[in-house]
Amino acid sequence: MENINSIIYQAAIYLRLSREDGDVAEGSKLVSNSISNQKALIMDFLKSHTEIKVHSVYADDGYSGVNFDRPDFQRMLEDIRKGTINCVIVKDLSRFGRNYIEAGRYIEKIFPMLGVRFIAITDNYDSMAAAGGYGSDMVVPFKNLINDAYCRDISIKIRSHLEMKRKKGEYIGAFAVYGYLKDERNKNQLIIDEYAAGVVRDIFAMKLCGLNQQAIADRLNNDGILSPMEYKKSIGINLETTFKKGTQAKWSYNAVLRILKNEVYTGVLTQGKQTTPNYKVKTRVMKPEDEWVKVENTHEPVVSRKDFNLVQELLKQDTRISPDREALFPLAGLLYCGDCMEPMVRKTVPAGGKKYVYYVCSGNKKDKTSCSPHRIAEADLTDSVLYLLQTHIENVLTLEAAMQVIEKAPKLKADVAKFDERIVRKRAELEKAEKRKLNLYEDLKDGIISKKEYLQLKAEYDRRISEAETAIGSYEREMKLILENKSSMHEWIKEFKQHRNIQSLDRNAAVVMIKRVMVYSADRIEVTYNFEDEFARCSEYVAAYGESSRKEAV
Repeated sequence: MENINSIIYQAAIYLRLSREDGDVAEGSKLVSNSISNQKALIMDFLKSHTEIKVHSVYADDGYSGVNFDRPDFQRMLEDIRKGTINCVIVKDLSRFGRNYIEAGRYIEKIFPMLGVRFIAITDNYDSMAAAGGYGSDMVVPFKNLINDAYCRDISIKIRSHLEMKRKKGEYIGAFAVYGYLKDERNKNQLIIDEYAAGVVRDIFAMKLCGLNQQAIADRLNNDGILSPMEYKKSIGINLETTFKKGTQAKWSYNAVLRILKNEVYTGVLTQGKQTTPNYKVKTRVMKPEDEWVKVENTHEPVVSRKDFNLVQELLKQDTRISPDREALFPLAGLLYCGDCMEPMVRKTVPAGGKKYVYYVCSGNKKDKTSCSPHRIAEADLTDSVLYLLQTHIENVLTLEAAMQVIEKAPKLKADVAKFDERIVRKRAELEKAEKRKLNLYEDLKDGIISKKEYLQLKAEYDRRISEAETAIGSYEREMKLILENKSSMHEWIKEFKQHRNIQSLDRNAAVVMIKRVMVYSADRIEVTYNFEDEFARCSEYVAAYGESSRKEAV
């Protein structure tokens, strides 16, 4: 039930900036940018305060805070006296005014007398909380008349400014990440460094082909590719380093790993991972991941989201390489014992001057009593998985052909049109019920209906609204199922179509199409494929469509 008596505050957002007061540092961008940053911070604050509605925005751009004879401040006071505003919100106390006596008179006397709530966000002051006995330790209006408090104020302003830039997707790091450069026209924008980005793409490609991080690092060093640090030095970027002079940094396992795990290469900017406890302590500490600021599509990606996600799955797997191989076995990290679920491990057996490679259960290798060896020759394993994969690809292509037939069928179009019409009608019913519900309160206020009638009618309209929303949701899911099977199906099928002529098993094909291989014995192997849910959903849809068509024909 709605709370009829709940208080809704009609708020004035007050913004102020003055170069005269030292609010704008030399070399800064336009003053209006800082005004907009103030507003952006306040609007972000209001997202978590649904009881406050913005009535008006007042901005004194270029007016000193020493006196209160400012045009928009006076206009705000007039609106307060008219009773149209009962809440004033500022970014901080200094934006309200720098005359401490006069500011205190408004905050402590005038606003309380007029029933106006006052909020200074970054100073953590809310007159409603203070009046309720909270925040009594805060001296109103100002307690920052000493140097220490001034430093705190400056620190908060800087943190707030940087936080807003992060939320807007602006890059605030001192140096661009390897593969990118800072745009000369906008230092907060990343642009691709084609040479370094090419190296990043090669690193991802080598990982997808089966090389581990150390093998990739060794190949880059052998090819004479400069490490990120040395490359930045070569293009004139001076980095602080703990390396001794004359020591040349090389590619390493960790350097490659950092690149492979960095989501920035997909066009995503993640910032604010670290912070300092306060302005007095300079030691940086990690923030919880849910407090990081992540913004999508801030810059051009270097690698595709699909390749990045595949690499993250590979990094979770065991990617150790045997001494006699540079690259991974195609099924490395995908191979498990069918009985105990332990990984299968590679074992080389010399015989007759030759080496024979087998895969055995790691559980049995550790404890002979825990499981049987499940021994299978590498060549037999590879051939079997390849055959099963080829068969599955054929099934996928057959399913695609069936779906293409359905897509062209008149019944499909009719089904979409049917659900679309039902959704339109239910939305009209929903809007009608919502409108009548809104008018009920006015009828109650005007004495047209009693409170009992109001509650009864409101309950009835709530029921109608709920039923309409449920029906719309059901129709939308039905139509979504039809449309998804028609459009998105092709996206996952493409992963299999690109390997339709596969004649040998390679690492890239394996990680794209296979989720897991279970070895029960040399004669029994089960393969779980990626996109199995999509395959099942499409198969069910084809079967259901065929059954529906059969019934209609009868």
